[in-house]
Amino acid sequence: MFLDTLFHIDSKTINDSEATFTVGLNPLHPIYGGHFPNDPITPGVCVVQIAIDLFSHIHQQEYILSQAKSIKFIQIIRPNEHEQVDYHLTWEPLEDNSFQVKVVVSNNDTVFSKMSVILTTLTENK
Repeated sequence: MFLDTLFHIDSKTINDSEATFTVGLNPLHPIYGGHFPNDPITPGVCVVQIAIDLFSHIHQQEYILSQAKSIKFIQIIRPNEHEQVDYHLTWEPLEDNSFQVKVVVSNNDTVFSKMSVILTTLTENK
């Protein structure tokens, strides 16, 4: 959804049930014009959607959020200050073809967000 528009993948390491991505944020994306002019911050919903987009990228099919077990926004992501952020994802399959995914969004020693979500394929949700 936001891959190659709001963000791009600079690097990635993917294992069986774990992945780390370094993503570059696009401070010129139109979403920042409204959130907020002259002081852009990455909306929380976008922080979550980037995680979903990355999980979908790993599995080469589209996933959606079916349950937000826990989402914590700890620090604001300002794209002009933090051009790159790291997304560390770990996951485990559930019985219904969904995945429980844990995500930490950070940059060096700064943690921006932590989340635990259930993701389901778009076809499973219909």
